[in-house]
Amino acid sequence: MTEHLDGGRDNIIKNNDIVYRPSHEWTSNVHDFLRYLHKCGFVKVPLPHGINKDGQELVSYVDGEVFNNELSQDARSDDTLISFAKFIRKFHDLGADYIECLNGNEKWMLSVQTEIETMCHGDLAPYNTALEGKRVVGLIDFDTLHPGSRIWDVSYALYRWIPLMSEDNPENFGTRSDKSRRIELFFETYGTDAIDREGVFDWVIRRLEYLVSYMKQEANNGDESFEQHINDGHIKSYLEDVKYIGEQWQDKPY
Repeated sequence: MTEHLDGGRDNIIKNNDIVYRPSHEWTSNVHDFLRYLHKCGFVKVPLPHGINKDGQELVSYVDGEVFNNELSQDARSDDTLISFAKFIRKFHDLGADYIECLNGNEKWMLSVQTEIETMCHGDLAPYNTALEGKRVVGLIDFDTLHPGSRIWDVSYALYRWIPLMSEDNPENFGTRSDKSRRIELFFETYGTDAIDREGVFDWVIRRLEYLVSYMKQEANNGDESFEQHINDGHIKSYLEDVKYIGEQWQDKPY
């Protein structure tokens, strides 16, 4: 049975348990890492099945509930945040070991912006996270995979999952007190032995500003999907959230 999958990218089709997605120059490098994760027993990510003659990558379907807009009450829960932090810590630990396998000639969608500590997913948001109730059971869409620092990857996760968003953002939830507690909960669960939370809000702002710059660059290069995102007000929303973080969180205790 063939069906189109909803999400941030077009032309993604599921046929039985195989997902067909457009391939890119970085796809083979992404597939190498995904195979490595499966070899290590980290199987809740897509398993690559190669690239077909039509230029589509074939990967296994990761089952679970994915949220493209507002989160359910279960997805907003502390239990889900704990599950997510544990999942990402394991992912980053395996990614840190994989760095030794790189030769430096790999192609990635996103350029390296920080020191290299691990493999960054690059888009650790609810819409790329498969849930089963309050438990994280998978991670999908690895187009944005690239080497970088743990905090670079975590900073975007905090933006999406705490969430560090203004009250005008429809995906926002929770009071400032709730957000402070959830930030602490995330770091306690992920482990401060592996990541320094110092200047975390500067990192979130830097990450969002990079995203805005990248979207503008790709739209100017003729990418219609990014042009549509901009027309839909995504950049405006990101910049409003950057302002909110700067005013309410930056240089303040949480």
